Amino acid sequence: MAKTAVDWHGLFAVIVTPFDAEGAIDENAYRTVVDFVIDAGCHGVIAAGSTGEFYLMDDDERGRVFDIAVDQAGGRVPVLGCPAALKIEDSIALTRRAAQAGCAGVMALTPVYASLSDTEIFGFYRRLSEEGGLPIMLYNSPKLVNNNLSTDLVEELATLDQVVALKDTTWDIYTTINFVRRCSPGLRVFVGLEDILLPAISVGAVGAVAMMPQVVGSITRKLYDAAVAGDLEGAQPYHEQMVRAYDIFGVGSGYVGIKEAMNLRGLPGGHSRPPMLPYTDAQKSELSAILSDLNLL
Repeated sequence: MAKTAVDWHGLFAVIVTPFDAEGAIDENAYRTVVDFVIDAGCHGVIAAGSTGEFYLMDDDERGRVFDIAVDQAGGRVPVLGCPAALKIEDSIALTRRAAQAGCAGVMALTPVYASLSDTEIFGFYRRLSEEGGLPIMLYNSPKLVNNNLSTDLVEELATLDQVVALKDTTWDIYTTINFVRRCSPGLRVFVGLEDILLPAISVGAVGAVAMMPQVVGSITRKLYDAAVAGDLEGAQPYHEQMVRAYDIFGVGSGYVGIKEAMNLRGLPGGHSRPPMLPYTDAQKSELSAILSDLNLL
């Protein structure tokens, strides 16, 4: 694979997995979410990521979600699967399952829970590159996973044939700057947080793995377009809206909060699964205040 053949950029929406009241995957709702984020201007879709609550699904369900996302996207945008697991063999198997579904690539966490050395992390991604069969977006999330992808390590990982992009969720713009400075243009650097999308674009990131399009619609795309155009004055109001939207994560469990915010808007966020709990009336009231400030109710 020529890395230049993979031109991922813009907003890759990492979408929720709506469950019905009995806990089953709500396929019709899922298809509606795929359409909604594409209509909102997203450049890609990511299925069964952290926002998609992969940790609440078995591998067969995750494969089914890959199938649904690819089918509903219908070639309009690339779809990535998330093969997060503890065992490397499971990550490889899920990557192959994503390829079978027709995914354009995977967004791959290091093995969850385990704390690994840089040598072990490199070995994990090397095997995934050689055996998975799909282009890889590295996923750096040191606050949620016990592994940090240092700049030195990412620079080395970028030499692997299938490694084409990076999602950086360090909450640290200086880290993003160093990834861009040392690893691009060969590695496409995305941030995992749209509330820092504006500064990230200004230092050379190509986009965001975006949670908010399914809540705020086209606001995220308007922010991205203004940032890419260098229109700081035009981008500022959308940036301020995005910062307010990210207050959702201060209300309660963030991924449930996205679903609850969608439901308040009449969008199909659906339910979660135990041990996650629905929001209380007080929490829903806080969400309503945020959505009202954004003129979304």
